[in-house]
Amino acid sequence: MARRPFSTPDALIVVSSDGYFDVFRPDHRRPNDKPAYRGVLAELGPTVRGQDDRLSVRPDSPILETAVSVWASHHGAAAVKGELGLGRNGVQS
Repeated sequence: MARRPFSTPDALIVVSSDGYFDVFRPDHRRPNDKPAYRGVLAELGPTVRGQDDRLSVRPDSPILETAVSVWASHHGAAAVKGELGLGRNGVQS
């Protein structure tokens, strides 16, 4: 499993090759903190999700970087504030 962090103005997003991504405050520094939101790769768009619901592009792919950036610009602030609901895990963190 590979994990790749992306820093955006509204959130720190860590994408996992196992099919999900975690959203933290942009100033996140503690490695054991629970994410504010956990999403599935399908939320980032069809260009990064394979048929097995895992990451279909390399973690350093510009396609992934673009997908994360677009998602963050539309949903990052809301995810950090807890406005996107429960996320993939079904529990509020």
